[in-house]
Amino acid sequence: MYELELIKLKNTPLFSLSDVSQIVSGKEYAKKLVKRLVMNKRILKIKRNAYTFYEDPFLISTFLVKPSYISGVSALYYHKLITQIPRDIFCFTVKQEKKFHFFEDIYFRHSNFFWGFEMQKYESFTIPIATPEKAIIDSIGITPLSIIEEAFEKIDIEKMIQYLKKIKKSSIIKRAGYLLEKKGYNVYSKLNKYINNKYIVLDPLAKKTGKRDKNWRIIINV
Repeated sequence: MYELELIKLKNTPLFSLSDVSQIVSGKEYAKKLVKRLVMNKRILKIKRNAYTFYEDPFLISTFLVKPSYISGVSALYYHKLITQIPRDIFCFTVKQEKKFHFFEDIYFRHSNFFWGFEMQKYESFTIPIATPEKAIIDSIGITPLSIIEEAFEKIDIEKMIQYLKKIKKSSIIKRAGYLLEKKGYNVYSKLNKYINNKYIVLDPLAKKTGKRDKNWRIIINV
C-alpha cells in the first residue's frame, strides 16, 4: 500500500532511504521495501543510499554530489553549441573528484572557479548548468579543442571576457584568447596584460609541436 505513496518521490531526481522512511513505517521496513523495488526494477540504485525513478544520468548527476553543476561538453551540448554528442556527463564541484557510472560515466572534477552557472529547465526540473562561456572555459585542457571550437561562434563575448578577467589564469586566457581571435573577435587589447612570456601548447591533449603565435604565446598544435 505504500508503493503508491512512494510515487511522490518522483518529484525529486534522487532520494534516499531516509526519504522512504518518512513515508513508510520504520527504517527496517523501508530497507526491505526499497530492496524489493530495486529487484523488481521499479526504482534504480545509483550508489549506497541513493535511488531514482529516472534512467537519465544528465538529470540526476548534480544530485549525486552537492554542490555541483553540469559543465564542459555536457553543458555545451545542452545549449546546442556543439554537434558531437558527449558520451559522458561532466560536472564540477568544490569537493573531491569522483566518478560514477549510471548508464553513462558521470565525472565530478574539482574547481577553484565555482561560478558561472544558472538554474536551467530540464524535463520537469531545474538543474544547475554552466553558461556557454563558462562551459567553454571549463572544457579547456580536458576536452580536445576540435570538439569545442565550434561553440565559440555563438557566445556572449563581453561575458566571456569578463569571465577570463575574473579567472586571471594565463594559460586559460591565452588558449581562449587565441581561439576567440581566430573566430574574428578582437580581444587581444582587453586580455594582453594577463599573458605571460611562457609558450604553451594550444591543446594540451594534442601533439606538442607546431607554429608559434607571438602575441598569445601559443604553440599552435592543432
